[in-house]
Amino acid sequence: MSEDEQEHIENAPNSGGEEEQNVAEEQDAPMQTDEHALDVEQHNAASEQDFFKHSACIEVARCSWDRPVRQNYLQGCHWSPDGTCVLTTVNNDGMHIVELPTDLYSNDSVSEDRPVDLLTSAVHVKEGGLVYDCAWYPAMNSGRPETCCWIASRQHEPIQLWDAFTGGLRCSYKGYDQFDEVEAALSLTFAPIDGATLYGGYKKSIKCFDINVPGRESCSWRTKSTASCMAIASSMPQTILYGSWNRSISALDTRSGDCLSVGNYAPANSHTAGVTWIVFAPDTETLFVTGARKDPKVLFWDVRKLSQPVQTLQRTCGTNQRIYLDFSPLGQWLISGDSRGVLHAWNVRELDEKGQPKELLFPLHWDCLNGVSFHPHRPIMATASGQYHFPNAAWQDVEDGEPDALESTIANRPKVENSLTMWWIGKGLFSEE
Repeated sequence: MSEDEQEHIENAPNSGGEEEQNVAEEQDAPMQTDEHALDVEQHNAASEQDFFKHSACIEVARCSWDRPVRQNYLQGCHWSPDGTCVLTTVNNDGMHIVELPTDLYSNDSVSEDRPVDLLTSAVHVKEGGLVYDCAWYPAMNSGRPETCCWIASRQHEPIQLWDAFTGGLRCSYKGYDQFDEVEAALSLTFAPIDGATLYGGYKKSIKCFDINVPGRESCSWRTKSTASCMAIASSMPQTILYGSWNRSISALDTRSGDCLSVGNYAPANSHTAGVTWIVFAPDTETLFVTGARKDPKVLFWDVRKLSQPVQTLQRTCGTNQRIYLDFSPLGQWLISGDSRGVLHAWNVRELDEKGQPKELLFPLHWDCLNGVSFHPHRPIMATASGQYHFPNAAWQDVEDGEPDALESTIANRPKVENSLTMWWIGKGLFSEE
């Protein structure tokens, strides 16, 4: 750990008194023994060829919100940087943290007969408005409580920093519009590596906050379009890539404030609808991918040639909902859900006869699969499912206990699956049948 990172962690928001900080400083190997740290290094040094090796995903744990009348569909999922838990957002039910089952910390393989763990939320921040975006603090480690936090932006609220142990609000970061009124950020991202700086994407600007100084933004850059999603590569910390609902993608240089267009509005060089997600490939950070709402294209871009995408992949995306993309820790696999509940897994280092990454398809959910997230150092994947369903009057009758409505409602009810699910994607033990 660098001196800068140590200094930042010691000065993290609401880090407590000197006594608590001294205890945290003594915990130089938090949550992990030396043996475990060695195992992680060996795993990261190894190939990711074993991912999806048996063309199977073994369900190991699940947490569900399945009453359709409440519209409790999930909106993405995010593994914590230390891999101990998953953060997810549930419509009309706030934000939840769900912990990884303890036996999966050290398993080399999992049997297909392993019972599925039914999980409950370890932390629940109750509903307080639509959640636009959320992100973990990059230096988060469960052995250092002061670093265990995440940020979220909710409708009509400033950016808020939440405690991952208690679910309590630590502090707020306020972005102001041209009328000097607080506005909600539509997208969020941390500066890579240490997370010392927080960026919020707004309707006509991108604002910067010092994580240790709650309150008003420290600087702001005007943009011509809404920053609906953002990404920063650790090798280019002064460049923010952001997408917009008007289909455009731009690169902002934070030193000069200049913006460079990525692609153009030609059908082959852009999305057909608003851009909802951007993510960098972690192995090189010269490649990044973008996805958009109601657009089947997943576009690969190279930062050295931003005039047109270098590759186009396909998925089913028939919803305005954000459908996430994620790279595996070493960058070999790219995964995405789709509106049919099917997982797309592309091996970007193995090409088929058409020169496209080899693709595997896994029908994992009955409903829209919107969230995907790789575990940071284990062969485990988290998925989130659900979408808005137009209400049926008969649903309410069933919820209110009207037995006459039950039979017809079951026949006409859409398949609703609002769940956070964990899957083992490494070596599996399968029966001979």
